[in-house]
Amino acid sequence: MDVGAAVNFGNAGIVAYYYSGEGVGATFLGGNSSFGGASSGVASNGNERDSDGGYVQATYVIPSGTKLGVSYGRSSIDLDSSDTATNVQDYNELWTVGAYHPLTKHLNLVAEYNMTESKDHGGDTSESDVISLGAILFF
Repeated sequence: MDVGAAVNFGNAGIVAYYYSGEGVGATFLGGNSSFGGASSGVASNGNERDSDGGYVQATYVIPSGTKLGVSYGRSSIDLDSSDTATNVQDYNELWTVGAYHPLTKHLNLVAEYNMTESKDHGGDTSESDVISLGAILFF
């Protein structure tokens, strides 16, 4: 199941999305843990793990045409009753702050800061901070 909405007010925009499912995982649909690993939607015995998540995003286009935005997303995977390992992924989170400037109709310059956190059901976490500079080509 998933549900989402996007609303624009002049130069401002808001997007919200939520999903809930079984066997979805964070790596790919339906992979078992012997292949898909600890972020798989399927346990090693073939049982589907419950997962849910979503994101919210807010943007604003300033007079120069540059779009400024911030977003937050989270994806969670529940343990299956047969799971014994605590290294099964609990959640992934991502915060993004970005600026997107159109040079032409088909080319945007991009600057983003991304902060990522992952946690497993045993409590181990990993974090990452990344700054990205580049361009997006639309065709």
